Amino acid sequence: MKALTVLFALVVIVCAQTNAQQKITMYKTFGGAIYELNDSVQLSIKQTATILFQNQQAYHEFGKARRYATLSSVMGFAGAGMVAIPVATIAFGNQSDWGLAGGGVALVLGSLLVNQVYKAKAYDALEIYNSSLPQKTSRIQPHLYFYGTGAKLVIKF
Repeated sequence: MKALTVLFALVVIVCAQTNAQQKITMYKTFGGAIYELNDSVQLSIKQTATILFQNQQAYHEFGKARRYATLSSVMGFAGAGMVAIPVATIAFGNQSDWGLAGGGVALVLGSLLVNQVYKAKAYDALEIYNSSLPQKTSRIQPHLYFYGTGAKLVIKF
């Protein structure tokens, strides 16, 4: 009888653990990415990292991605500031240093490239995490939304 109870408890624990894992999807945007849990609930980067903590390899890869996101943000902000200084100087009627603006443009372009690396690393981390989940046969998910006097149909692939 005790063996049957222990076996039942183990089956419940394994089933609960498998059901606890849910698919995370990433949608790329111009400045970053949007993470969704089961294509319905939006997640922040921190929430995504918390969920990925279950899979250490995916969590480690996502940590690298977050470092690239931070680097991209810092480079973009510094580059925009370096471009803004000569433009503001010209606006106030003084001579400006266009070399500073050139360096700022280079930083902004570099931040765009680093942002692409961030998206690729984050996508790889989610692929590692989602590979352990059971696969669905269809990825098409239609959603019908009603608003005011109209409606819209959103189909996600």
